[in-house]
Amino acid sequence: MVSPLSNDAVGFAPLVPPTAWQGWDAFVHRAPAPARDADDPAWSQAEREDYHSELAVMRTPAMDSVFTAVRRLLLVNRCQQAGARRGWIISGPAATGKTTTMMALGRSFQLADARQHPGQAERRPVLFISVPPAATPKMLVSEFARFLGMPITDRLSQTQITSAVCDLLCELGTQLVLIDDVHLLDTQRRAGAETSDQLKYLGERIPATFVYSAIDVEVPPLCGSC
Repeated sequence: MVSPLSNDAVGFAPLVPPTAWQGWDAFVHRAPAPARDADDPAWSQAEREDYHSELAVMRTPAMDSVFTAVRRLLLVNRCQQAGARRGWIISGPAATGKTTTMMALGRSFQLADARQHPGQAERRPVLFISVPPAATPKMLVSEFARFLGMPITDRLSQTQITSAVCDLLCELGTQLVLIDDVHLLDTQRRAGAETSDQLKYLGERIPATFVYSAIDVEVPPLCGSC
């Protein structure tokens, strides 16, 4: 027996979040629900609800400035072989479109990458994750692994997972790493500081441009003593 609230009970396909490759790739290639005449009898109630629930993303000047800045960083970082590459932080109050902007950026970049590398379906040009609450370094890098569909067991150490993730991302041609909700890192606590260090290490090992989003990154605890 299924729960009245389960997807199977109402005939929906299981939803895969964009923090896993299958969900991210579906988001990138999903066509918007088409609009129809309100009196069109062929427009079912479910199709009407889908159309109205999927809000259109409008490009704003703020989004354009982020897109331009990140494109420049991608060019600057492209030939840098060692050390941490330059990144970008999208910061602002809650519910102001930071995640939407980040996902739109990733979608645009991946579609452009597909045009430049036709027929290479194995590529993973973009990685998108969200920082877990009270994240440890192992929890964070495990989110990278889950996005890629890598099997994770409790017996694997943080070092083993990190090495496997970095090697695989290099093989898959990942150039843009998007990390949401970095305000959840409390750098005034040991776990948060160590996880922040893990991010820096990943930025040095993975030849990609890192873009972060956070709520009011300029204030503690994320910025520490700044």
